[in-house]
Amino acid sequence: MAAVKVSSLQALQDQPLQRVTIAGKDILLVKLVDGVYAVSDQCTHGRVSLAQGHLEGDIICCPKHGGKFNVKTGKAVAFPAITKLPQYDVHVDGDDVYVTVE
Repeated sequence: MAAVKVSSLQALQDQPLQRVTIAGKDILLVKLVDGVYAVSDQCTHGRVSLAQGHLEGDIICCPKHGGKFNVKTGKAVAFPAITKLPQYDVHVDGDDVYVTVE
């Protein structure tokens, strides 16, 4: 699938956690100091939206049971989450943010 424009850097500056849907997949966009990352929006443990969670540096914390994931790698870093989040390629062109879903 081709890259799809999903947001802008300005919008992510204002709201650094954004949920978008591409090809039926719910994706969490995360704006960090060093770039924009995209992972599955669904916690692999609690099956809830991570967009309702909060960031601790590059770690997204699940709002349901407190599982934590590194948004740069998708890796689960705190119990009860043990399964990695799927990741998606992000491309920034000017102010536009694109995500590719295979």
